[in-house]
Amino acid sequence: MKDSIGMNYCAPDANVWAVNLDGRYMSAVQNYLVADGIPTDGVTKIVSNAAQTLSYCPDPEGIGKCQKTGIVIGKVQSGKTSNFISITALAFDNDYDIVIVLGGTKKPLVKQNRDRIKEYFSTTKDVLVLDTTDFKDQLTAQKMHQFRKMNKKVVIVALKSPAQINYIADNIFFDSVLAEKPILIIDDEGDEASLNTLVKKGKKSSTYKAIENLKERLDRHCFLSITATPQANLLIDTLDVLSPDFGILVDPGKGYCGLDVYHSDTTYTRKIPDSETSLLDDGIPQSFIDAISMFFVACAIYKNRGMKPGDKLSMLIHPSQLKADHEKVFKKVEGLINDWCQKSEDKRDIAYNPLKKILVAAYNEYEKAGVEGLLPFNLLEDDIIQAMNVCGRHKVNGDSVPKGADEIYDYNIYVGGTMLGRGLTLKGLAITYIIRTAKGVSTVDTVQQRARWFGYKMKYLDLCRIFAVGKIIREFQEIRDHEEDLWETVRAAKCQGTNFKNMARIFALSDDLKMTRSSVARTENYTFKFWNKQREFQDIQEYVESNKAILAAVRIEHERQIVIRQFGEGAPFAIIPGVEFDYVKKQIFDKFCFATNEKFNRSVVDKLAILLKRKGLQPKVDIIWMRDGTFSKHAIDCGHIPNYSVGRRPQSLSKPAIYLGDDYQFISADTMQLQIHEIQDIVTGVDSPTLAFYIPKNVIEKLTNLVIQAE
Repeated sequence: MKDSIGMNYCAPDANVWAVNLDGRYMSAVQNYLVADGIPTDGVTKIVSNAAQTLSYCPDPEGIGKCQKTGIVIGKVQSGKTSNFISITALAFDNDYDIVIVLGGTKKPLVKQNRDRIKEYFSTTKDVLVLDTTDFKDQLTAQKMHQFRKMNKKVVIVALKSPAQINYIADNIFFDSVLAEKPILIIDDEGDEASLNTLVKKGKKSSTYKAIENLKERLDRHCFLSITATPQANLLIDTLDVLSPDFGILVDPGKGYCGLDVYHSDTTYTRKIPDSETSLLDDGIPQSFIDAISMFFVACAIYKNRGMKPGDKLSMLIHPSQLKADHEKVFKKVEGLINDWCQKSEDKRDIAYNPLKKILVAAYNEYEKAGVEGLLPFNLLEDDIIQAMNVCGRHKVNGDSVPKGADEIYDYNIYVGGTMLGRGLTLKGLAITYIIRTAKGVSTVDTVQQRARWFGYKMKYLDLCRIFAVGKIIREFQEIRDHEEDLWETVRAAKCQGTNFKNMARIFALSDDLKMTRSSVARTENYTFKFWNKQREFQDIQEYVESNKAILAAVRIEHERQIVIRQFGEGAPFAIIPGVEFDYVKKQIFDKFCFATNEKFNRSVVDKLAILLKRKGLQPKVDIIWMRDGTFSKHAIDCGHIPNYSVGRRPQSLSKPAIYLGDDYQFISADTMQLQIHEIQDIVTGVDSPTLAFYIPKNVIEKLTNLVIQAE
């Protein structure tokens, strides 16, 4: 191997292996990416992400069972397809022969995935891309053995349906030889349909059962979910077969326009007035006239910038999920454009004057926004009228998919709902008009996936506008903050080497939103406790000694600051007052070895640190060695420590307190407190330092709007 990589991402004991990067399949994909305009550093980043991901999948040279589940988290419309095809290429270069791609729940998305994969591997000649519709008769165990003898690599692209997934499992992997081979399963849009939607009823949904069946058949495989909305995947029970063992964050490339660009301010959003008649009612609202007229002006501007063959500009109209509404709106679009085309046949005709005012108003919007190099209206006018006359109009729903008809036109207008709500890429999307929203509380993943306007839009970003009702605009602003928090949570787990399954599922979220649909995963509101006490006893001697050394080092470093307090005749308390929280986190929490099932662990502290930083809080911490030099002896029950906090002395409230108790003696309004208790198991004699952490009320009150995975 000329070049290889092996990375430790999720856990200190992760079984990663060295991935060969110097193969011809990856080379073919890299050449395709470069030809597609991806800069060299961007291609390098894609390859690195792919290698990092594959290094967590089963080593193709390993033996025995190795069944893993992973998640690759990207951004909406950020090029996740390029990433999973790159993972596929690396898998082929590293002795994987078969990759299964669950290409989505809709046939257009499966076709889009199939065609993209074929494009990427078009120069290799020995990669077979077989879908479960057109090539069903080729998907048998006998054929797979034949393909292996022909030295072919196979990508199986399937609709995410029980019938097609079970067909693959039952007709190919009943063969024990094939079932023992390393297999990669890529689940595109991995938060959709795959997860168990009947978990609350104690049952299994049909697609989930089919995936479970496929996974059970394969001895060495990784089931890899690819998604930009991982909320459901992160919130399902960690014992679920689709709960990730590892996670990879894939930052978008240069020029990506997503939540930060579109929803940090109102530059690109236009609020549809609450008082305005809806597009679904009789008549055509003014906001819609503004949107569609801006689209035609945008087409003319884009054309005069030097539009290249194959370039597109498009508009999306997303009124609701109902086909009847799509039909109604589509007729309005057709009628309006036909009327405008007729009125603009002769610019000297008096009938054109009202339309010209509308188009000039749209032009003025771009002029006021400072669009660079904007030609005068009179020089764009003919091209605006031309755009109306040559624009393709498409109704896209379950009954009517354009089947590539949009490739005929340079300018396209799409009217649809669910079919346009996830996964499908609309080339050159510039203007969006969206009024579809939940009647009650919306879910983050559903709303976010409707953002078809995200993507690599820099060359025409100044022409992009999103017309939406106020509720949608507010939701995307709130989702922006939520997504930042979710990524920081996953990234912090990575930096600290926290096992992915042990990552604290605590996420910041507005009360106006839900994380995901309740049929898949339940959440509940979360508040940090005043006292966060370690309850699981760490009795592994290696870790016990490490914990003691960590605490001893801190004590030695602050020896001159230590204050000794005595209460009556008991053992003294050694206190290091007013230590920076960041120091305590770095020198104690980040190094401390908690027991496996401990709920108060470094992951929870990581989350706390993120929130404190976001709120601009820099609290101090008092570090206290409780009853310094003595042990608190307890009977450890199945690893669980009973209550170890000492109460008030004397207990009688009628007598003056010598000691207020561990929970009250040292607390202050604005200082955190880390208590170190030396606990000894009376059965084994093992003594282990145990932590109790106090967060004052005025800090907790600022850590609001949190949700957590429900028990």
